[in-house]
Amino acid sequence: MIDYLITWAMKNRLLTIFITILIMVIGALIFRTLPVDVYPDLNAPLVNIITENYGMPPEDVEKLITRPLESIMNGAPHVTRVRSESSLGLSVVTVEFDWGTNIYLARQLVTSRLELVANQLPANTLKPVLGPVSSRMGEVFQFVVEGDNVDPMELRSTADWIIRYRLLGVPGISFVINLGGFIKQYQVLFDPTKLKNYNITISEVKRAIEESNYNPSGGLLIKGAQEYVVRGLGRIQSIEDIKNTVITERNNVPVYVKDVAEVKIGHQLRRGVAGRNGKNNEVVDVVIEKQYGGNTLTTISNLKKAIKEIEKALPFGIKITPYYDQSILIWKAIGHVEKAIIEGALLVILIIILFMGNIRSGLIASFTIPISVLFSFILMKIFHIGITVMSLGGLAIGIGKMANSSIIMVENIYRLLQKKKGTTFDLTLEASKEVGKHIFHASLIIILVFVPLFTLKGIEGRMFAPTAFAVAAALLGGLINSLTLKPVLCSLLLKKEKIKEKDNFAIEFFKKVYRKALDYCLRIKWEFLTVTVLIFLIILFFVFPRIGREFLPQMDEGSIILSTILMPGTSLKESDRIGRIIEKTMMKFPEVLSINRTTGHAEQSEHAHPVNHSHYIMEIKPKERRGKSMQQLFAEMRVELDKIPGIHYIFEQPIQNKLTEMLTGIEGQIAIKLFGPDFKVLDKKIEEIRDIISTVKGVADLRVEQTAGTPQIAVSFDRKKLARYGLNIGDVSDVIETALNGIAVTDVLEGHMRFPVFIRLQERFRGDLETIKKLLVDTPSGQRIPLETFANFKITKGPLTIMRENVTRRRVIICNVQGRDQGSWVEEAMRKVYKNVSLPAGYYIKFAGQFESQQRATKQLLILGSIVAVIVFFLLYLSFGSLKNVICIILNVPFAMMGGIIALWITGITFNVSSAVGFIALFGISIQNAIILVAFINDLRKEGHTLHDAIMEGSIIRLRPILMTELVIICGVLPLAVLTSSTGSELQQPMAVVYIGGELTAIFLTALQLPILYEIFEGGWKKKRTILKATKNNKV
Repeated sequence: MIDYLITWAMKNRLLTIFITILIMVIGALIFRTLPVDVYPDLNAPLVNIITENYGMPPEDVEKLITRPLESIMNGAPHVTRVRSESSLGLSVVTVEFDWGTNIYLARQLVTSRLELVANQLPANTLKPVLGPVSSRMGEVFQFVVEGDNVDPMELRSTADWIIRYRLLGVPGISFVINLGGFIKQYQVLFDPTKLKNYNITISEVKRAIEESNYNPSGGLLIKGAQEYVVRGLGRIQSIEDIKNTVITERNNVPVYVKDVAEVKIGHQLRRGVAGRNGKNNEVVDVVIEKQYGGNTLTTISNLKKAIKEIEKALPFGIKITPYYDQSILIWKAIGHVEKAIIEGALLVILIIILFMGNIRSGLIASFTIPISVLFSFILMKIFHIGITVMSLGGLAIGIGKMANSSIIMVENIYRLLQKKKGTTFDLTLEASKEVGKHIFHASLIIILVFVPLFTLKGIEGRMFAPTAFAVAAALLGGLINSLTLKPVLCSLLLKKEKIKEKDNFAIEFFKKVYRKALDYCLRIKWEFLTVTVLIFLIILFFVFPRIGREFLPQMDEGSIILSTILMPGTSLKESDRIGRIIEKTMMKFPEVLSINRTTGHAEQSEHAHPVNHSHYIMEIKPKERRGKSMQQLFAEMRVELDKIPGIHYIFEQPIQNKLTEMLTGIEGQIAIKLFGPDFKVLDKKIEEIRDIISTVKGVADLRVEQTAGTPQIAVSFDRKKLARYGLNIGDVSDVIETALNGIAVTDVLEGHMRFPVFIRLQERFRGDLETIKKLLVDTPSGQRIPLETFANFKITKGPLTIMRENVTRRRVIICNVQGRDQGSWVEEAMRKVYKNVSLPAGYYIKFAGQFESQQRATKQLLILGSIVAVIVFFLLYLSFGSLKNVICIILNVPFAMMGGIIALWITGITFNVSSAVGFIALFGISIQNAIILVAFINDLRKEGHTLHDAIMEGSIIRLRPILMTELVIICGVLPLAVLTSSTGSELQQPMAVVYIGGELTAIFLTALQLPILYEIFEGGWKKKRTILKATKNNKV
């Protein structure tokens, strides 16, 4: 089949060239349409259910809202985990699905299940809503709405009804979250004393306002030939309308709302505030979430155009200031990898030309690189793979590989043109067929070794499958190109009479040195192998265990996220004050360009952060300009933060933070989760675990996730007294909720803006428990009874936030790791915790974090890699038909890995999924060169050469292509290995370092060890046994 393909291409040379040009044009056009992002789509299929019941205590939220929702979702098809947060007035239930589940199918499943439980939720609970079809990974752009001396209420109204209103219509945007400022309300603040004087209840006030705010329809009035629409104008238009609303009449005198309440424009009770750069001005923070699976760059581009238009319509003094733009990070990361690819390609071309000693042959071999890359873009489009750091990294590590097939092909053609007589066409065809089959088998095996990466599950699969696909696509393009276009170009561009009969000086020198070295090593082959095996064992058992382990190397994103927690019960006002202090502290660092803070949570947000929880996003100078690593900057910032009493904090980067929170539901690299039913036991045991974790070397930013300590006023009811008056708990609860928490009874329309009319006790009475006790409650008989008659009030403490996972309460310890790898840290922490902490029945501990993905990926790669190795073994056997040849080739592979291990150890890089990809790639290329060399030696033996002569001659003849293939691979990834100061290079550097280290040892082993192994298996072992036997007989 391979011979037929080569022959067809040679007979149809113009058509072959035309097809190649067409592929290049299509690939170039497709490249411009591929989506661009930092990472592949890492959005785990999850659905957030957000339910609000204003003012409901966390324990009641858990019991009455969260638990029913959890129960109905747990066990649904494709659901892998259900976790929840219950805080004051807010329940957020997160339903996670299997990777690969269609997000819209997942939302349908959740919606259908919600219908089953909707009627079980308590009164005054807002209808559960699903979070946007997005995730934390979809938060791609953030800005603040600010203005000097602008009223915070005007800022928020502008953000809600002008900016958010317009942005939701921008293509690609899923959700816009506003936090900060004041949400405008028409407030009716009643005086309980006046209500009592007029003998009016809260319910009467509510009913009066509700019934006075609608436009009645009068139908049609027909007068002669004309029709008139009768339209009542009864909606509230102003504060005066509310004030003059009649509640009832006393002694034929109307009682107005203004007689019992203060009516004014105020603001909604807020649970979140935003700040910027330590200034005292209020700002509104705006987070933009892109649509699920959307193109980040296109979405941000559309967004920026819309913002420019919106700015023209903003009120005077209000402006939009962006502070987080993911497109900047994308272009930086992609640009650096693209630069590495170009630099690597140029180095590869230079090496090929130098070693070939002929510009034409060098350019023919090098031409594979652009063709293969453009061919890869076509396949990426077909299989929906975008341009990311990972897919470009695959192309980068594949640069040398995609040129290898062409190098072997062109070098063999060039060699035959040097050595044999005949026409260029015939010699080219002969040389192409001579190595074509071996190139095909070698390339097929290299592609096969990347199969395990396609089968990885979870985030590790999403992350590295594009890398494997890009490499495989490039190799396939290089293979097709080397079997078709390369023979055609050689037959047209290489003229036999212009080919030098001798190699250049450098190659001749290498061959002379190599001949002597190989001859010597063949004479001491057993000593040579003994030393090699000893070195291998030392590296495997003493060096490799000392290499750290983690899931992914940390990428320098150019931004920092700082999360802080204050003492439980801290008010929003105090949290805001401390937040401004922290902002000013961080702004003192010259590396910090700006800092933006959000404290608490936004309305209808999926993040139920309490008011003592703040997030800061710091924009810092680019990596190349600041002269400090992220870890160094974190260390310096920790010193300053430790001077501020009463705060716990944790440092991360934006994408890292979102990725961790999406995977584990927590912030920080490591989470130690304690599960169990009772809060007291959980609180006691979590402190024991925290004390142990604090002793583990390398722990940083250690804190216990806060859940307890909120002061509460517990209201209990005397059911017998309630029954005596014909009341139920709902009647009384409605009075308490309206008085203290307040309730929106209707709304006022101002153009396209809508603001609620909120009824509530005046502030001076809300803090007076005695006044609350004397609130009147209507009975069915018409009596009005004070609340204290059947309600008891008690001040207690309760949980701030109740965290649950898989229908069980949990407490969590969060921390980062500094100065050591995560893998060894987790092992030590687990050992200490499990040894020193005893738990009652029904309680258990689980360690969570990105290290779980690393462990899972390593386990899968070992299993699947073993299967692939067996398949490769059988493919080699089918290709050679000799078990000895196959064993010879396979034994060469593990020794090639030594260089990769040593490279990681010397550079201090951890063993992670990225470096594992480097080892996989190393496995494939070490087999390729071994196949070509063994096949060539076999051919020489078939021509009549002795074993020793065939090994010597074959090895020397194949020296040039071996050196070329190994060096082009090294040069192809060299820019990735040295780009240590470039954003995005951190993800590719481990692959490149392993690759370079492995290839350096592969040159040595392929050139020396493989010929030794071949001689041993094909006759050396037999010869030694004969010598030993003869020696023994002579002694006898």
